[in-house]
Amino acid sequence: MKRVLIVDDSELMCEFIKNCIGKRIEDAVIFTAKNPLIAIRKARTFKMDLALIDFEMPFMNGLLLIDYLKEINHFTRIIMVSAFTEPGARITVEALSKGALDYILKPSGLEDAKRFEEELVEKVKWALGDVDYKKKKRVSKLDVESNGVQVVSRAPSVVIPKPRISKQDDLVQRVKNSEVIAIGISTGGPPVLEKIFTNLKSDFKIPILVVQHMPPTFTKALADRLARISKREIKEAEDREEIRQGVIYIAKGGVHLAVERVLGRFYTRLLDNVEKVNSHKPSCDILFSSVAEWYQDRATGIIMTGMGCDGAQGLLEMRNQGALTIAQDRESCVVYGMPRVAVEKGAAEVVMSVDEIIKLLNSV
Repeated sequence: MKRVLIVDDSELMCEFIKNCIGKRIEDAVIFTAKNPLIAIRKARTFKMDLALIDFEMPFMNGLLLIDYLKEINHFTRIIMVSAFTEPGARITVEALSKGALDYILKPSGLEDAKRFEEELVEKVKWALGDVDYKKKKRVSKLDVESNGVQVVSRAPSVVIPKPRISKQDDLVQRVKNSEVIAIGISTGGPPVLEKIFTNLKSDFKIPILVVQHMPPTFTKALADRLARISKREIKEAEDREEIRQGVIYIAKGGVHLAVERVLGRFYTRLLDNVEKVNSHKPSCDILFSSVAEWYQDRATGIIMTGMGCDGAQGLLEMRNQGALTIAQDRESCVVYGMPRVAVEKGAAEVVMSVDEIIKLLNSV
């Protein structure tokens, strides 16, 4: 049996979430708390596997409650239940950096309730371990070289053996030759981006374009936080702005991010009138595909932690154009979904941990 704690000062929302989970997840024992003090008392009495937390409540906010729940039981998983507002976005982004696994937006009305229920059940099942994206068996395309970097051949049955030194030198040179780095990331992404950008060397000049699956408002909060803690120029991408060295661009929620070349210069493009791709907007596939078209072999693509398959096709297009393509490894992923699909599709040339990716970028 799995213990789930719902914390929300709205009794109606508590009951709604409880009913959504109760009718779809049979082995869940569900507790509710109208405020954080009750939540702390129940967490001390019962070992909670998962807590669903509102961000604005009496006595303390969701950020402080995370600290208390983690102190009581470090293994309690946290999902934020967020409002579609600027304060909700800011606090949710901070919560993700403090150890919350994921978030879900509260329904905006009856028509949105179905979306909320489906997303809630999927994320609760994943958090409770019913859907384990991290423990998928690795496919046979992977081969571990002597330097620990996993190489994925274009043909599933072919392994590309290369000496340790020449392979590492080759990777570094290909990143040096890149005029842009494109990153696609989803569930578990904000702490990973925080780790990368705070550890990136100060004189790193290659521009970076990031698609992090998030709704509008949230991406601005993410960009602002990353800029503040990393002391780098990190901003939410705008339409038709020239891509400059040393700048990190975060795709705007609700709008696809692409690139184009005009008179020898590269510019960002925001595609508002394009439908969702792989249920996402922005989509990693859109970014990777446009980078493949305009930068060809002068780019590096990195696909990282996240649910689903978004980014795999676009990353394959990048690889087919000669770009360096990297997938985050299973052990360092919160959810080994998007990278797994990219590897199975033959889109990723190498597989690396987050630390290895940082080391590679700092080697250029």
